[in-house]
Amino acid sequence: MALELPAGAAETIVRKKAKYCRLADSNAWHLVDEVFLPDLEFKAVDDKDAVVHINDTDYHWTSLADWVAYFSKTFAPIQTMHVVGYPELELVAPDEIRAIFGVQYFVGTKEADKGLHGTGGGHYFETWKLKDGDWFIQKIKFVRIYWKEMTL
Repeated sequence: MALELPAGAAETIVRKKAKYCRLADSNAWHLVDEVFLPDLEFKAVDDKDAVVHINDTDYHWTSLADWVAYFSKTFAPIQTMHVVGYPELELVAPDEIRAIFGVQYFVGTKEADKGLHGTGGGHYFETWKLKDGDWFIQKIKFVRIYWKEMTL
């Protein structure tokens, strides 16, 4: 029998996930500590569970600081848009919720008529932890099930 989510937890998680997408898309990396814990573990894998490897980088970080350092530099010269669906949520402990969000994302160079454009999608498998009365992401495993890119 599934445990009932604490009052307000689902709304908080949905709101903060939307905020994460907005912060990433607007390169507002200085605010991500409002959504993530410092000991964030982030891993992106393909549909065969192999770690995604792009530009000589394995997409696996074990701290928020390292993750932000990479993506703040990588996202600076490009445009992105992340769109997430409503999550599946499961309370696994009084201070821990597992969430699964579907996501579609777009990435491209800033020029409108040339450059690179990519479209991807998959699922975020997340662990949210309750700390000081608020919910934060502690762990993300992103499973990329779709990726297409084209040069304009």
